[in-house]
Amino acid sequence: MTLDPMTEVAVQAWGEAPGTARRVRAGLDTRGLAAFERAYSAVHGEMVRRVGQHFTLAQLATAWREADRWAVDVARDAAEPAAPPRSTPLLIDLACARLQRSARDAHV
Repeated sequence: MTLDPMTEVAVQAWGEAPGTARRVRAGLDTRGLAAFERAYSAVHGEMVRRVGQHFTLAQLATAWREADRWAVDVARDAAEPAAPPRSTPLLIDLACARLQRSARDAHV
């Protein structure tokens, strides 16, 4: 099965997220790391809520493209009392990287 071009772009972005997150995490102090993890967990949870249990990569990619509308607020609220991570797009990509393995068509 071939992915549509927009889904392919999303999957490529998600593939880079774990390595980037490792580098970001390595540069954070304890408080910053805790805020990053809280924000990531909240963004991941909200993404799960939005795509549901049964989704395709294309549906996840659509949710990914729309995530900039809500993820900043979710990350900020979860990171409190610390400052939110500056890279909300990374949190979104990281959440999708984890979720893509659960997509119905993930084993393409």
